[in-house]
Order: sequence, then structure tokens, then C-alpha cells
Amino acid sequence: MKPKNGNKIILKQWVQVFLLIIVLIIMAGSIWAIVKSVSGEESAKEELYTYNYNSNLSYRVVLKDNPFFTNKTLGMNKQYIASLIDHIEVDTKYNFQSSKDLEYNYTYEIVATAKGTYSESEAKSTEVWSKNYPIVPLATKTGTGKDIAINQTVSINYNTYNQVMTDFRNQFGLSVDASVDVSLKINVTGGLPGKDKTLQESNTMTLEIPLVKPTIELKPNYVNNGGKTIYKETPAGDIDINIPLLVVGIIMLLFTVIMLKKLGSSLLTTTKKSEYVLTLNKILKEYGDIIAKAENVPNLTQYDVVHIKDFTDLVDIEEELHSPIIYTEIREDLECWFMIFNDKTAYKFILRYEDFARLIRD
Repeated sequence: MKPKNGNKIILKQWVQVFLLIIVLIIMAGSIWAIVKSVSGEESAKEELYTYNYNSNLSYRVVLKDNPFFTNKTLGMNKQYIASLIDHIEVDTKYNFQSSKDLEYNYTYEIVATAKGTYSESEAKSTEVWSKNYPIVPLATKTGTGKDIAINQTVSINYNTYNQVMTDFRNQFGLSVDASVDVSLKINVTGGLPGKDKTLQESNTMTLEIPLVKPTIELKPNYVNNGGKTIYKETPAGDIDINIPLLVVGIIMLLFTVIMLKKLGSSLLTTTKKSEYVLTLNKILKEYGDIIAKAENVPNLTQYDVVHIKDFTDLVDIEEELHSPIIYTEIREDLECWFMIFNDKTAYKFILRYEDFARLIRD
């Protein structure tokens, strides 16, 4: 007694869900096309040139004459006895390269900064004093080309800065952490010949040297390399709107909105039909031994029709009267009647897809 096309309805439901997903994907594409056509950010970008740079900082620790070390110079990444240090030689290298010739000017200087910091807690420290000591005075260079190279080697008199911070601690009686930072500071500006200065690049290479400690460990602090692509700045008013892309996007969006509305309505109807079919199948399966199917619609004009609200109530009547339940399909996949006839009375339960929420309780 199952409806012949019950499976077709469920299949149709899945097909509509699949189509709905396709429409949503197309809608997302249309919105992207509209945004892309009016923003024009990437299409308006014009690459002018690219540049990259490489930085390197190395050092050597030169020792005083002593009977313990046969080598007077120690390399990097060691622990050093502070009282044996005579001076520290620091090598700084900076190489800049552009993809096109530029008109540039750059400045650089090497500065030693002695400073003392007071630790209020493990997480917080405050600088209480600092002083800059120029090692290589500020220099300015101007030129044209693709390359800039800076190579500077300086000698840091460790004991001079160590004595400065020792005197500071003794005079003020402060137990501060002391250090001297040796920094190469570089600023590069430039651009294509005859054009705006589109290049602004700043770099700092620092060697952190602890002071007023029996042993020290030096710590380089800098970025080894980097680079950037410079684009032509396009005023917002000069960005052209991609008209074909905009039109296609709008047409696709309107189409998907219409299809979304139709599919949504159709899916809702199909879902109702699907629930209707599932409910009908459940009734026919569970009560098939007391249900008889009628090929034609009974004439009820001679009966006093009693409308039953719930199918289980109709089952109770069947058990009491011992009369079969007559099942008739009125509208295919939309409506059917279940009836019990007793003398002049017809007990009638109607199952419609519109109100499929009237489900058989388990």
C-alpha cells in the first residue's frame, strides 16, 4: 500500500538541495565579481621596482695579556671573563639591492649606548639612565644605482664603558643591570629617477654587551634580511570600474536571487510532501492488517460524518467496532482519507501534506 512515488519525492528533495547549494555558490561568485569590478585594487597596482637587503653583524673579543689563554682573540658565541677583556672588534655589513636604478640618499652612524636598568620584578624593568657615545659620526651619502654597501669595523673599549657604569652604581648605590649597546643605524630614502621618493627603509643592527659582571655573553640583535615591492600609488578617482565584470556580476546575482526564491519555495513544498509520505508509509506499515484500500472515493452523502483528529483515535474505534479502516487516496502525495463505516455513521481521519505535523506517536 505504499505510495508508488514516495522514493521519487525524497529523491526530488535531495536534487533540490543540491541545486540550492549550486545556486548559493553562483551567488557567492556573483558577489565576488561585483566587488572585484568596483574595487579594482589589484588591477590598479603597477609595480615600480623591488628591493632587498642583507645585514650581518659579527665580533671578536680581544683579551689582555694573561697566562691562561694562548689565543689573544676569541670568536663569537662564548662566555667571556670580563676582567680579561681588552676590547671588542665589531664588524657590521649592510647590502642593499634594487631591481632598477634609483636616485637615493642614505645616512648611517654607529652609536654606543651605555645604560642602566632597574628590575622592579621579573616581568618589569625600567631604564634609569643612558648616554650615547658616537663611534662613527652620522654620514650622509647620495648616489644613483641599484646597490648600496656599508662595511664598518669598530673597536669597542670594553673597560671604558664598564668603568662608567661601575662609577654610576657606586655613586648612587643602585643595584642596576648595566650594559652597552653598539648599534649601526641606517636610513635609506629614494625612488626612480625624476619620480617621487617612494623608498623609505630603516634598519638597526645592535650588539648587546653586558657590563659590571664577572662573566658576560654578547647578544646580536637584528634582522638578517628583508625586502619589499614598491607599487605606483593610484588615486581612488583614477581607478577604472570593470564594466563587463560588473554587469555579469549583477545579472548573475539577480538570477540567483530569483532561483533561490523558487528553490526555497519548492523545497519547502517537497519537504512537506516527503513528511506526508513518510507518515503515510508508517501508518500503512503498522496498521496494514486492519486497513483496506478503496479504489474509488466513497459517497458520504448518506452518512453522518464524524471527523477524527488523530489516527490513533480511529484505531481505537476500529478495535471497538471490529470494522476495517478504509483507505482512499484523494490527491496523489497530497491527501488521503481513512474511514470506518458503522450503520449511518462514518468516522473519518484526513491526512494532508499541508498539516503533516500530525504525526503518529510512537
